[in-house]
Amino acid sequence: MFQEDKEKALKKLKNALEKGLVDKGIIYLLERINEMEDYYTTSSCIGRCGIMEFPKGKNPKVHSRWLGKWHHYGDERDLFEALERRSKDFGMLVFIMNSPILHVASRNIPAAKRLLDLAIHNGLKASSIKSITDKRVMVEILSTYRIDAPIGIDGRILADKNYLKMLLEVGNVKLKKSRELFYRFYRTLENIS
Repeated sequence: MFQEDKEKALKKLKNALEKGLVDKGIIYLLERINEMEDYYTTSSCIGRCGIMEFPKGKNPKVHSRWLGKWHHYGDERDLFEALERRSKDFGMLVFIMNSPILHVASRNIPAAKRLLDLAIHNGLKASSIKSITDKRVMVEILSTYRIDAPIGIDGRILADKNYLKMLLEVGNVKLKKSRELFYRFYRTLENIS
């Protein structure tokens, strides 16, 4: 059952790679994990910074939207162009930095524990086991680096340009550090026994 699911997942990944839908900066790690007998990846993101708009008086899960998001290290132009796309009557604007994230299916609990222990040992301390089923054990790998900073409310931007530039700079630094932790994790994957 695990092997069949792995083959299906790898076929989906191959299709996504051919269509350019996979973050290039994390492919090295996906390839390495998918080569391993007891694991396969199901989803991933190299991490990002951006600005999200939450509407006033509407369900935010349905109606929130990215004004801009960058998987590269953003610059001031990215930031201020995103702000230009805001609605006049937004409920809230939030600057967001998300760590890279990786979901890995493991053959069993011992395999999941080995992967989780290695991730945590390499600084990816927000990693955890997300689910356990008869088919697989799902491990989520990510760092603790994150920013969710409100910058506007009720149609008004409350943060000045210097603060916004500082958020972007700090976001880029945290994104870089979290990506370095993922690379450190990658270099030690051969130590899983």
